[in-house]
Amino acid sequence: MWHFISNVIAAIIPNKKLRDKVRVMLRYPRVFGYVRFVRHYARNMKQCKIKTRVGRGCNNFVVLLNDKYVFKFPLKSDGRAIATREKRITDALRPISPIKIPKMQIIEHNGIAIRRYEFAHGTLLSDVQPIQIRAHRNQIAAQIANMIYTIGIADPVEIRDLKPTPNAKPGYMYGWFQGDIWQNFMLDDKFNITYFIDWEDAAFQSFMPALYVATRTWEKRDYRYMGVEVMAEYSKLYLKYNGGKK
Repeated sequence: MWHFISNVIAAIIPNKKLRDKVRVMLRYPRVFGYVRFVRHYARNMKQCKIKTRVGRGCNNFVVLLNDKYVFKFPLKSDGRAIATREKRITDALRPISPIKIPKMQIIEHNGIAIRRYEFAHGTLLSDVQPIQIRAHRNQIAAQIANMIYTIGIADPVEIRDLKPTPNAKPGYMYGWFQGDIWQNFMLDDKFNITYFIDWEDAAFQSFMPALYVATRTWEKRDYRYMGVEVMAEYSKLYLKYNGGKK
């Protein structure tokens, strides 16, 4: 019943980000305690500048502190399994990735696993005007493709047990993949990608379903031909370094 009421109240708010935040605060009043936790964490810092967000699917409550740390609090579980898996994967892939992956720490508090990340500086893709993205599409697509290729062919021993089978081998459009690439990266003012963020969906998998979703989303947002460019650049890299064979 309370979920229904929270939906009715949130429905009158036109802004989606604000609507999701209000819905989460109504359903999970403990998020106010999460903000207090971050304030306490910052007690010895010179300032305590806080921003709050709601994670995708309203599964997490996110608190940004001083443009230095990002805290991700789970809302629908204790978060331990997701946090542990994500940390293992990012720790293994960070030294390999040509684009920075934020460092992550797990903080245990009141029976939940809080994920604390280093703050990823830059501008989120979805906050950049489509005309600017189109003007720099080749540059952005080449960087995405290089990351997809480099991580996709990697096979770190530390996380082989997380593959579908330990002996599964990387291949064309198959291997370790971030899982949600359409906007989870930050750009600097020269349109270089500074960070790739949100690795909780990373897995050893086919790239095609996520690339299809990314391409469809890019087209809807008028980032025309971004998906085609990414796949073309990836294919060039794969064929160049893998004997011309898919």
